[in-house]
Amino acid sequence: MEVVLPAILAHIINVVVPTRNQSSIMLWGFAMVVFSFGAWVLNFSANRMASGTASRAIRSIRQDMFARAMKLSARQMDKLTVSSLESRLTTDTYALHRFLGATLRMGIRSLMLFVGGVFFCFWLSWRLALILVVLVVPLFFAVRFVFRRAIPLFHTVQRKLDDLVQIIRENIRGIRIIKALDRTDYEKERFGDSNEEVRDAEVRAIDQIAMMSPLVNVILYTGLTGVLILGARLVDIGMLQTGTIIAFLSYFILITNSLLGLNRMFNIYNRAVASIERIKEVLNMPTDESQLIPENASMLAEADPSVPEIEFKNVCFSYLGVKNDLENISFALYPGETLGMMGPTGSGKSTVIRLLLRQYDVQEGSILIRGQDIRTINPEALNHLFGIVFQNDFLFGGTVRKNVDFGRGLSDESIRVATEHAQASIFLDEKEGELDFILASKGVNLSGGEKQRLLLSRALAGAPEILVLDDASSALDFRTDAKLRQALRDHYGATTSLVIAQRVSSVRHADRIIFMENGRISAMGNHETMMKESHKYREIAEMQMGEWRGSEAIA
Repeated sequence: MEVVLPAILAHIINVVVPTRNQSSIMLWGFAMVVFSFGAWVLNFSANRMASGTASRAIRSIRQDMFARAMKLSARQMDKLTVSSLESRLTTDTYALHRFLGATLRMGIRSLMLFVGGVFFCFWLSWRLALILVVLVVPLFFAVRFVFRRAIPLFHTVQRKLDDLVQIIRENIRGIRIIKALDRTDYEKERFGDSNEEVRDAEVRAIDQIAMMSPLVNVILYTGLTGVLILGARLVDIGMLQTGTIIAFLSYFILITNSLLGLNRMFNIYNRAVASIERIKEVLNMPTDESQLIPENASMLAEADPSVPEIEFKNVCFSYLGVKNDLENISFALYPGETLGMMGPTGSGKSTVIRLLLRQYDVQEGSILIRGQDIRTINPEALNHLFGIVFQNDFLFGGTVRKNVDFGRGLSDESIRVATEHAQASIFLDEKEGELDFILASKGVNLSGGEKQRLLLSRALAGAPEILVLDDASSALDFRTDAKLRQALRDHYGATTSLVIAQRVSSVRHADRIIFMENGRISAMGNHETMMKESHKYREIAEMQMGEWRGSEAIA
């Protein structure tokens, strides 16, 4: 409807006005009003539909990205990094949202105005319209020149943003220690430096994009000048009418505005194209082998006292493929038995857990569950076996009930029993609402020991067949730790347990204890055997048991 308006104006000036028929002038003038009003109404409706479509599309893309992120393997997460995933789910999807909105509103409208304007220009005067054809070549090369230089700069901006998000995450998570060590100014300076790098990268990219508008303006207004000069000469020699020139100028301005609109859209596209690639990288990332259901998958057998519940056979593993982080790890754990693991930081204890959960696959050797290689077990069936408390686990904002239930639909009775066994009921009874007590994000309104007991409650509430505790009682006092171990022996005797700890008291009653050093098992046996054969274990035990007896005496 907008494209037709200048043609109606040309008709009025060239045909209707010379007749001096006021009724016809009024009629055609009314037609212009109707077309103008129709264009306004339809533009308003189209913009609403475009905005809704862009919002729904981004909602679906963001949902798909989140679902894909939840299914990424640990190795894929290591490759992408958590801060980059956060940036892709927020900043990148927002950039794509802006681009979709601009395309559906401004892009399609500008394209329609451009095509319609060019058509009517040729219809009115093919001679003047040839000027448009001449302008296409310099316009193409100007846009291509700017695009080729701008897009890599926006990729750099996104990488700098990932680094900035990482610093923000580190500071938010470590705010207490930063304040305790009075490193606030240092962290502010580190954030400021990263923020400045983002700003500099954005300025370089935007400076490049800013070249587009003046280049396009110079080319288009040079063409407009040519239209005025050539049009005046054609009117002077009687080859064109005044109304045609006025309409042609209107169409040329319409075409100019549509190209400027397309230019703005391409500017947004330049910013979005880097985000689009980063989003595609997540969505198109192939499913890791550890997440696939094996073709030869079979039903997981029931626990058999004569078959090891967990068995490692000469397992070797490397994170980076340079040297082995684990080497020749072998042990067997039968149903109902408990394995304790000790060793210095970085000795590979947590890596054993990650391999057992199949977050990573072994490079050599094999891991068996009930005699079956874990690579042949359905990942969902494998995960249902475990109750886990990781070394750096989390609590989210919400009630105690929701944190312990964790979306599994457990009854209040099973939750209460789990909190009692995990020694969490001791402090929950003092909290207002008990299971309805609201936890702050990351459980910051609880002490370290209280958080660990809730995490233990979450692991125990699902009645796991295999319980994995990665340094899960480090924040508990000796008495609470002793009560927890007694509760585990009394109520979870049939559960196979794997306990990583720094305290000898947490593993001394285990059926088997492993002491690890540099990715190898340096000693293995029960407490008495380890005291005789492992110098380092005995040294730690003698030091800690003295502290433990002292604390028991005071208690």
